[in-house]
Amino acid sequence: MKNTISILLLVASIISMAQSQREAEYAAYLKSSIALWKRCISQAEKEYGAQSFEKGMAMYGLLNSTMATKDKETFKDNVDQTIDLFKIIIEEKPDWGEPKAALSAIYGLVIANSPMKGMFYGVKSSSLADQAINNQSESPFVHKVYGGSKLYTPAMFGGDADEAASALEKAIAIYEQNDDTENNWLYLESLVNLSMAYQKIDKTDMAKKTLEKSLELEPEYGWAMSILSSLNE
Repeated sequence: MKNTISILLLVASIISMAQSQREAEYAAYLKSSIALWKRCISQAEKEYGAQSFEKGMAMYGLLNSTMATKDKETFKDNVDQTIDLFKIIIEEKPDWGEPKAALSAIYGLVIANSPMKGMFYGVKSSSLADQAINNQSESPFVHKVYGGSKLYTPAMFGGDADEAASALEKAIAIYEQNDDTENNWLYLESLVNLSMAYQKIDKTDMAKKTLEKSLELEPEYGWAMSILSSLNE
């Protein structure tokens, strides 16, 4: 009986810890706060370990937010160690798709920061996104990254807005089927990326509805508000 109670308490503690980390990362994303992301990284390392996937995802969140803040210095200071961490995770678990998707997305951020690096990192990013889909097709994060890759890659190098929309629709559907939308910054970003894919394929009304959907969930979502405002002009 005591063992059962101990196990239940441990499980409850783990769930509470994960929820706390998730809520902190959600706040960091909405505020594009480098300081909050750094706290999330420290907390993830403390709770999950220095070479954990959870820490890597917090580091990815930090790099992602530097796009909004245009903080190239913070990006430069953190990108190499983030890449190295995901390479370690992939080497340890080569059949796990999500770390490959994360590394693919990070290479995409490298290109966004320095377009001249696209010739080197573009192929790596696309290859990892493909591998991630093959390894873990049930993961919404994997489809989110794959869709983002197709959305932001120029058509001459394999980009495809229709394919992007399809992948992002699947990511969103899986998040919703799993009831995994609350305090989930990856879900919110999937919605905005889908709206951008819809714009590229001349589905403006669907783009607006997708943005409105994101704002119903999170009324203070600045990125979605900005895009929707421009579409309504």
